[in-house]
Amino acid sequence: MILLCGGTGLLGGMIARELAARGVELRALVRDGSDAGALERLGAEVVRGDFRDPTSLARAADGAQAVVSGVTAILRMLEGREGRDGLRGVDERGHLALVGAAERAGVEHFVFVSAGGMERIPHVPLARAKLAVEARLRESPMREVIVAPDAFQEVWLTPIVQLDWPNGKLTLFGRGESKARYVSAEDVAAAIAAWTVADDPPRRVEIGGPEGLTRNEVADLIEEAVGRPLKRRRVPHAVLAVGSRALARVKPEVATLMGLSLLLDSGDVPWDDTPLRELGIEPRSPREFIRQAVAGSTSQDS
Repeated sequence: MILLCGGTGLLGGMIARELAARGVELRALVRDGSDAGALERLGAEVVRGDFRDPTSLARAADGAQAVVSGVTAILRMLEGREGRDGLRGVDERGHLALVGAAERAGVEHFVFVSAGGMERIPHVPLARAKLAVEARLRESPMREVIVAPDAFQEVWLTPIVQLDWPNGKLTLFGRGESKARYVSAEDVAAAIAAWTVADDPPRRVEIGGPEGLTRNEVADLIEEAVGRPLKRRRVPHAVLAVGSRALARVKPEVATLMGLSLLLDSGDVPWDDTPLRELGIEPRSPREFIRQAVAGSTSQDS
């Protein structure tokens, strides 16, 4: 039986579908108030609980052979649904409590969704939490599987991060000359499901998409798909560096976004799509994602 935490989120929902397709016995830890209908339709056993409630974590982990977690509070914080302590209380302390509960329950594998490059921005709240959980897992008797993907196409190539082509505005962070390997969340979910049930999965793996693109190139591709030039605004590298530190206590979610944007502007990434191809996954092109995303938003507007 596999315990999935974060199954109502973007990546978590995709992981749930991939695991269900493999016919595994699936249990999902879901917060009170969250809609678990999609998970129930997949045949998952839904257990209500919270990362701040150790009793619920113990109940959820009981009887599980593997735990998969990509839980993060960052989106709820940005939407005003989570307090300032979200990253510390959920991403760090909550995950550490989950690791402890899994150990006591005799869980064999723990699959943790981290992010590529966190060691380069350790002062950023989200990175601090990810690195703390990674360190704890390496000390655990459980077999850790730490998955560190590059920036997700479904987030970092959309209006969510101010690439606001529907309103004719593109915000670029820093110089925009470093190449990132924007990766499809669906591809990462398929890889995570495969490693969750594998007999000898990798202990840590970094994943990128099939092509490196700079933010300037991303902006060019969006303009090409839209069919006209768009207004570009640039946030200087120095502003990102200062803001990611100065706002860490008062606005940790904003500091995190600035820190991740700083990371994207700090040199080409060293990873690629090899881990996906080794699993037989044909990675989705970021160029194709941009074309489809722009076309989809245009058709909705019309």
